[in-house]
Amino acid sequence: MPKTKCAVSICREYVELPNRYCAKHKGNADKTYNREVRYNKDNIRYARFYASSQWKKLRLRKLAEQPLCEECLRNNKVTAATIVHHKTEIKNDWSKRLDYASLESICQTCHNKTHKTESI
Repeated sequence: MPKTKCAVSICREYVELPNRYCAKHKGNADKTYNREVRYNKDNIRYARFYASSQWKKLRLRKLAEQPLCEECLRNNKVTAATIVHHKTEIKNDWSKRLDYASLESICQTCHNKTHKTESI
């Protein structure tokens, strides 16, 4: 398997692709994703929602009940889920922001693919 350096600039560890972070910095993907959302002044409403205890509790519950990526499972692959994705974006339907049925556990790769195809 090809290897690359950990995405944390001061780290010297190598990780197997497609991973980006070593075991020590594994949680950094969530932190950087949330930072982009949180500090964009146009998205204050959404940033407040994603920082709320209601969302954090719901996200943890979803990942605990479905720790594997649902999109990968549909394609007969087994991958750990790191993101809880709204099937219907909350910008399009604010009322579904805490609707458990509209959430899915997915990995970073599938999340990126989903948003890339949505923007086209």
